[in-house]
Amino acid sequence: MATTTAAPELDLPTLLRNEPFRLFFPLAFLLGAAGVSHWTLFASGVIKLYLGQFHAVSQMQSFMLALACGFLLTAVPKRTRTAPASWIELAALGVLVPAVSIAALFDHLALAELAYLAAILLLVQFALRRFAGRAAGRRPPASFVAVPVGLLAGVSGAALIIAADRGAPSWMHSFGRSLVLEGVFSCLVLGVGAFFLALSLRGEAAPDLTAKGRDLGRAALYALAAFLMIGGLALQELGRVREGLLLRALVFIAVLVGAGAHHLPTRPGWNRRMIWFGGWAIPAGLLAASLFPDHRVAAMHLAYIGGFGLLALSVAAHVALGHTGFEAQQGGRPWAVAIFGLLFLVAAGLRATALLVPQIYFGWLGVAALVWIAGVTVWAVFLLPKMGKVPPVSPEAP
Repeated sequence: MATTTAAPELDLPTLLRNEPFRLFFPLAFLLGAAGVSHWTLFASGVIKLYLGQFHAVSQMQSFMLALACGFLLTAVPKRTRTAPASWIELAALGVLVPAVSIAALFDHLALAELAYLAAILLLVQFALRRFAGRAAGRRPPASFVAVPVGLLAGVSGAALIIAADRGAPSWMHSFGRSLVLEGVFSCLVLGVGAFFLALSLRGEAAPDLTAKGRDLGRAALYALAAFLMIGGLALQELGRVREGLLLRALVFIAVLVGAGAHHLPTRPGWNRRMIWFGGWAIPAGLLAASLFPDHRVAAMHLAYIGGFGLLALSVAAHVALGHTGFEAQQGGRPWAVAIFGLLFLVAAGLRATALLVPQIYFGWLGVAALVWIAGVTVWAVFLLPKMGKVPPVSPEAP
């Protein structure tokens, strides 16, 4: 009688190369918690040093970058059926991503941006080599044309900040800061988010980009959307703050509607609801900031926390559950997903309304930070143990 054997388990080093999210999602948790904890420590008087720049850089250039690394380093080789990330690439990014935050902590902004620039360039070469070297692998969808625009924004923004640090005109620092803090992930949400929203919320996989006129037209529209996003930041730099914010909000709304996100998710699962909420919180924050431009930074935290942060962590949860043998929980109702999503939305609301209580402003920020840390901790407790599990067969889909 024939016998059956179980599929061989991958050894841990091979698994980490094939699925680098197992390295970078935990790193993102540590960087995010460190960057936000500043407000709680400052508000409680534990530390006296105001580290606003460290907070901003850590959240958007380390925490979010670590999540992007985990997603892209996992997804690109699987889609192109090319070699996984090398240990040199993983080690380099594993050093560069936290180095951005550490350098900012010690007020070495030029060094932080240099590390960020190197990390972005490493990601660019990683993706280009694999899409160019694909054989039986698939092409990217049309929306992915927004991704290189975002990476270019990161390279340009870091270069402008470094130049300003060396005596160049001050507008370079201001515009460069806008590019790295908002431009990069705005474009990544347009490119990856449009594809991921349609797939996760409705089960509709975007077709591969071809040389056909219709596909090229769709790609051109996404490229236009990405450049309009950068154009909105340029308008803000030129003093047309309200117009720039409104332009960016309208671009996001158009892309969300194009991805079918104007309808509630048709596929079940609380995590998919969090992805939907996160997508819409970005234009909501931009619209709020355009209505109250004098309080733009506060209003934009609806987009930073409830949008970029919630969306990125929800996508990360979807990826992690799908690759660790917990696919059923993608469409289920795990209590941890509901709690971390709710805590992030509460944190976004608290941070956006801090100006309404000027007498306890920093205390209010400290509470918002504490709620954020509670949310990301629930996320980590739910997912990080699963990332240590080695499934018998590594899934193909990102």
